[in-house]
Amino acid sequence: MSRHFWTIDDRAPSNPGCFVIPSYALKDSSLPTRPTRAQIELAVEWWRRFPQARLIMSTGDNQGLGIPNSRVMAQYAVSLGLPRQNLIEEDHSRTTYENLLYSMQIIREQNLSQPTLVTLDLYTRRAVATARKLGWKDFYWLSAFSEGEPAYGYKWLQTYSRGTIFLYEVGAMVLSKIRGWV
Repeated sequence: MSRHFWTIDDRAPSNPGCFVIPSYALKDSSLPTRPTRAQIELAVEWWRRFPQARLIMSTGDNQGLGIPNSRVMAQYAVSLGLPRQNLIEEDHSRTTYENLLYSMQIIREQNLSQPTLVTLDLYTRRAVATARKLGWKDFYWLSAFSEGEPAYGYKWLQTYSRGTIFLYEVGAMVLSKIRGWV
């Protein structure tokens, strides 16, 4: 029920110049959680259709692992066959707001067209609302489905299951409204 109540339909791009993949979380310092892997796998699937597109892996070390999430995400994408030259690592952000703010700076600097968010389906509503609040124009989004999986550290419960992810996203949306991010 929560999936259909909370999720929004995709807005698929026609000719994406880049895909922005905010990390949902890492399992450890060498592997993204199932939800983050699903996002990367979906982005790589779309990259195969649009091989000129760049993938922006977005999140710094927000879990205290001593390595930016973006680096672990990039390594996973390379293991799926993505060429390193198609990767951009945004490694400073710690929140969704910062993911999208810093990624848009990269998109503008590199003049990339049709930026496309690739997020976990339960996270898409908040990511799209945040991008709109930041003034993103002519952007698209794709949603990946995944079961949960415990993440490293304090994110353990957040990513534990579909139910905990859903509850986290509802709370994060409320907090984002209070902070003025959406």
